[in-house]
Amino acid sequence: MTRYGYARVSTRDQDPASQYDALVEAGVEPENIVIEKISGKTAACPKLDALLLQTLQPKDQVVVTRLRRLGHDHKHLLDLAAWFEMDGVDLVLLEEGIDTSIPLGKQFFRTMAALAGFERAVLVEARRDVADARVRARGRVGGRPAKLTQEELAYARHMYDTDQYTVEEIAAVFGVARSTLFKHLAAHTADRDCVMVIYRNTRTGKIGPDTNRRYDETGQDEKVQYEADSKWYPIAPTRRTRVKGFVYVVNGVVTRVRAVEPDGHWHEDHRGYAAAPLTEPLTEVQLAEQFPTLGLCLDQARPHVRGRIREYLPL
Repeated sequence: MTRYGYARVSTRDQDPASQYDALVEAGVEPENIVIEKISGKTAACPKLDALLLQTLQPKDQVVVTRLRRLGHDHKHLLDLAAWFEMDGVDLVLLEEGIDTSIPLGKQFFRTMAALAGFERAVLVEARRDVADARVRARGRVGGRPAKLTQEELAYARHMYDTDQYTVEEIAAVFGVARSTLFKHLAAHTADRDCVMVIYRNTRTGKIGPDTNRRYDETGQDEKVQYEADSKWYPIAPTRRTRVKGFVYVVNGVVTRVRAVEPDGHWHEDHRGYAAAPLTEPLTEVQLAEQFPTLGLCLDQARPHVRGRIREYLPL
């Protein structure tokens, strides 16, 4: 069993010394202390991810000074608590006086698990109420469910990709039939390969404030564009083997297609988001050879529907 410490400050100007001293006093060896300087508003914490996914072994301990140093929001904390319990790693919270290696402390994990279940139930119920209100506002009560907007489809697809919700739960959230949802989500079922289509434009130029990582169309060399193209997507592990490529539609035109490396490794962070192992952009000939049933070619017009971020196309 190894004891590791994790400290986080929100800006580069803040001093983590007080957290460091508290961790050393709690018995953590200095070489086992990880210090992260990153905003709590940022979803990705690279050093925490590396500690969780590459370093920790069952029966190890993670020590933090207080709970809010570990997670950036409520859902993140719930996910982390579930991860610790599932992987047999104990958590020690110094200021809260919680140590999950002892029976009393294990109640913390059970409490967090109960909160996660409650939060999920509340989300489903709240979105079902929103969907019902939308239908009533359109003057429809009962009868055939209304079609989903592109924004709703994008959120439904996100829920489905995370593998945290069943199709029935998602259908209930949006007030549609299960069959309606499957028309949009079943392109990558267990027995069917597919490609993911990413819709972009050249106007955003989004850059991560803490990582300087570029997203969307960078206008730079292949190395920078590859990093943006393989950005984190919420694709559940059970579905990754069926995603064979990514199609990038920019300003309504098929601009680039990358295949997924057959023997490549999908990198994953603590949220379950995955970065795909992609090839260089395919030529027209390579595209026809690798995806003969796709029905798309480079420079082909594919109009962007407002609200549509990505979709799957079956192969």
